[in-house]
Amino acid sequence: MIDFDEGTYSVITPSGAAHLLAKEYALLTFLHRHQGQTFTREHLLNKVWGMEYPSERTVDDHIYRLRKKLVSLPEFELQTVRGTGYRLTVHEPEGLRMRPSLRDPELQAAVDQLFQKYHLLGQGESMLTLAAQQEVLGIEVASFYSKYLHFLEGDLAYFVHDQITPVQDQLYWISLLYGIIVQPEEALQICEKVLQSGLLSPRHHREMYILNIIDMFAENGRFAEAEERLIETHRVVKEEELSGFHIPVATAELYLYILENRPDRITSKMEQIRLMLEDTPYLREMIRFHFVAGIWQYAQGLIQEAVSSVDQGMRVYYESKSTPHLLISLGQFMRYIDRNPRPAHEKEIRALRQKLSRIFADLNEKHQYDVLLDQAREKIMNFLASV
Repeated sequence: MIDFDEGTYSVITPSGAAHLLAKEYALLTFLHRHQGQTFTREHLLNKVWGMEYPSERTVDDHIYRLRKKLVSLPEFELQTVRGTGYRLTVHEPEGLRMRPSLRDPELQAAVDQLFQKYHLLGQGESMLTLAAQQEVLGIEVASFYSKYLHFLEGDLAYFVHDQITPVQDQLYWISLLYGIIVQPEEALQICEKVLQSGLLSPRHHREMYILNIIDMFAENGRFAEAEERLIETHRVVKEEELSGFHIPVATAELYLYILENRPDRITSKMEQIRLMLEDTPYLREMIRFHFVAGIWQYAQGLIQEAVSSVDQGMRVYYESKSTPHLLISLGQFMRYIDRNPRPAHEKEIRALRQKLSRIFADLNEKHQYDVLLDQAREKIMNFLASV
């Protein structure tokens, strides 16, 4: 069994121990969490050094020193992938790990069901905690959820640098995150191209076609197309009994009605969603609902109520940890404020806009979206060009 001691920056294995410097320890633990994956120097700089702005040579130097310190620990194989970057392979001798649960199909099926339920309820923090403890608990996270958790965290860098996931899945995850961050015009262009490519799996194509694109149509002023797609969406959801889609579809309708300024429909739709969330309190959808409700309050000049809704949405986010839903909500709210100024409440609105901008800036600082967007677009275009 391999143990990491953050207090002493040490790694302990059955073969011995190695005592590292702080950044060597951070580099090793990051590679260990993502063992088997290849990372470029740039990606390692972003993830391990963050905002310190060292040179790529820094990564090479740390890899060199780390290899020297790990030479007595055969469990670790730190490899150079020519022309790409570095990869850590971990070898654990047979018999060292006494985890019979890993070979227990009944337990693993129960773990899969637990992840499915957490996913449905939007309990991202629960999923991340369980995944982080899988070695100790003797469980294995299914392949889909190991990818989904990176999406949940808004980890665009993971998908941009991923060399393992099949193209159809990479294209889906990258295009969703990319479309959430960029302006609505470009997001819709990308979404339509991806749907036309035929590269997505049937499941991902369906979700993008009947759900993700609705907000994009609405934000681009293509209201008639959004309403036509909603008719198709309701048909598919009913015929295929997609119960988990009811609240996100209703929220997409609510946002469309706000942009169309249809107060009669907004009131009834908000009440419908409130009742649905009381019955099935899905956290991801609660984030979206609080922010969209805040947009409607802003539209009515109820600025303090809008601020309160944002605060409620953030409280739910800290439990859900669904960064994509937060990013969508922030972008939509900031764009609505910019398009619909209210001079009578200028001071309050400036504070609200700064609050939203600060939340987005923190996410950008953490995930380096401004650095990664060009790489993400290039990867999407390369996938589409291969058709």
